[in-house]
Amino acid sequence: MNALRFHILPVYSEEHPDPQYQIGSLRLLRHQVETLNAFSDPDIDVIFNIAMTGDGKSLAAYLPAFINEKSVIAMYPTNELVRDQYFALPKYEQDMKIRLPDKEIMTGGRITQLMLKQDISIRLEAVRELLEKNPILLTNPDLLHLIMSHQYGWDFLRKELPATLGANFGYFLFDEFHIFGVPQVISVMNILGYLNVNYRHKPEDRKKFIFLSATPIQLMDGLLDRGDMHYRKITGHYRSTEHPGYHCILQPCELELHEISQDISTETWIEAHLEDIHKFFAQNPTSKAAILVYSVATARRLLMRLTEYFKPLGITVGENTGWTNHEEKLDSLNKHILIGTSTVDIGVDFHINYLIFEAFNSGTFLQRFGRLGRHPEFPVYHAYALIPRFVLERLNNRLDRAIEIERETFNVAIREAFPTEQQFVNYTKRWGVVQATQVLIELQGQRKKDANQPFTNALSEQYELFYGSPAVPVMPKAEKKYWRLKNNQMSEVLADLRSFRGQSPFSCGVWDTTDDALKTYELFFLLANTEYEVLTEAEFMREVKRRNLEERDFRNQLVYLKIHKFVPERQQLILGLAQNLGQKLQYLHNILVWDGFFVDQPRHTWLNEVNKKLKKLRLTCILSDKSPWEIRKQFKLGIIFPAYRLEDTTGYLYSVAFGQEALLLDSVLFYCETKGDKAIMA
Repeated sequence: MNALRFHILPVYSEEHPDPQYQIGSLRLLRHQVETLNAFSDPDIDVIFNIAMTGDGKSLAAYLPAFINEKSVIAMYPTNELVRDQYFALPKYEQDMKIRLPDKEIMTGGRITQLMLKQDISIRLEAVRELLEKNPILLTNPDLLHLIMSHQYGWDFLRKELPATLGANFGYFLFDEFHIFGVPQVISVMNILGYLNVNYRHKPEDRKKFIFLSATPIQLMDGLLDRGDMHYRKITGHYRSTEHPGYHCILQPCELELHEISQDISTETWIEAHLEDIHKFFAQNPTSKAAILVYSVATARRLLMRLTEYFKPLGITVGENTGWTNHEEKLDSLNKHILIGTSTVDIGVDFHINYLIFEAFNSGTFLQRFGRLGRHPEFPVYHAYALIPRFVLERLNNRLDRAIEIERETFNVAIREAFPTEQQFVNYTKRWGVVQATQVLIELQGQRKKDANQPFTNALSEQYELFYGSPAVPVMPKAEKKYWRLKNNQMSEVLADLRSFRGQSPFSCGVWDTTDDALKTYELFFLLANTEYEVLTEAEFMREVKRRNLEERDFRNQLVYLKIHKFVPERQQLILGLAQNLGQKLQYLHNILVWDGFFVDQPRHTWLNEVNKKLKKLRLTCILSDKSPWEIRKQFKLGIIFPAYRLEDTTGYLYSVAFGQEALLLDSVLFYCETKGDKAIMA
């Protein structure tokens, strides 16, 4: 169908009318003051600020630190966003005419730098110093999870860091939390429960939690209600026309929605519109553009094509993806056209007035569209959204004849037009409770003369409130399931549950000759998108040493590859298993720990060397007699859910998922019948 075109009206956010909230050159917005007031309410444990993208949620979350001098540890989903927010703090000092206390970053790289600078030999000691000396500390939730689940350090030292963290910070800030899935929500709920129990009898030290999210997190609502933790949701207050007491946060823009499909890919669409992009720059020479896609391979191919096309025209192109090194990411922000993936559409602020993006769910659409119009220095703003045909048709039916539309109204239409993706509601009772149980078992193992028993009992009761019901206790059953996994030699499942975002058994050391950088990346992506050769670990590590890079960042990789180039088109990935699965149907739709997986296609000179390593891995997995396409469609998983095609010795087609995604898939497949009988474990 033809493209849809809309004029999206600007967005004005209400300022707080009380003049006391004019701080320096900043007049606080109404939702920012409401966040500060909720923080001061002794009956509120958790605050969700779900104001619109670009409406100053970050400042709202930092106000207790800036105004009330509360110490804060702030979590961001990527280290790029950690750095971006850290370097934004001086701007707050300047605008608000305040002086902030000591502030620091805590990431793996920063910990290593601190160890070298101060001659610290133990990483735990470097972490302890960061926690104790910085009232404002920015980090990622992965590190917080390791600390609070007693996985950072060894022996009795594991229990010291949670105490240090609790003693030094008054509140916990989680930004961009909507991007996380159910396992991460469970991990954070376990942290909230731990701190709630630890400080419930110390009201003066009671911890608060602020979540910044573009969309509500329904799962957390129910868990908090059951756990008797009180929360408040805060939204922005908007209008689409100028009015006294309102501040413009998003500029008006022209939006076109176009169809993409198997026949019309994002790359095909952009190739057909190269002249339009050039015309926009010719008419608006001060413009900056961003093209946001899902796949790193798509981004890399677009980078090569657009550089070839635009370089003679004096228009520069840069890349900002998980494949790009830090220096190139910074440099990409200065290019005329930035090509990126989720590394930039999640939170990082960049100035653009021209946006092309693909989106296959409402969350990604709103996140990416929200990057446009945040800065007023451009005369015109234009966006192209590339979406599936059926979504385009739904929007056409819903917004028929609309020419101008308010952004809030349009956002509602987007949420309703895209299908609701799988929420994995059964994950909590199948695996989330085992995640919580591991914390309790760790505490029991540390117990000396029952000193920890009252706390462990109280924490178990808190988790029972979160995950159980008065009639059906779940924690004792979850503990039995934990030991059953342990005793059945399925510790790989427990390791996946212990990890915040899941393990990465397919991580490879990569020497990328296209930009002459060393990095790590996932095997299956590399096999489908690049031409490569296999290196020995010794060969690769010699290059690491020659460049004076941190060796620990490249140790213990599955395989080491030298990438020569990206292929013009993604190759089909097919995995194999040397078994006749038709004779083992009872194992389908159940969590397994198996080895012997190998890559059947794409064929490559070095594939045997890769498969020698891959076959040895014992992997948490789940198999299905449904195809990956059927699984994604039937269970509304989304097209990027990592379910892979698998063929057994008979050539019959199956699907397989690994690691944390296997546990998620189990929560829907377990209730789905197959031709075989169910396995014993439940």
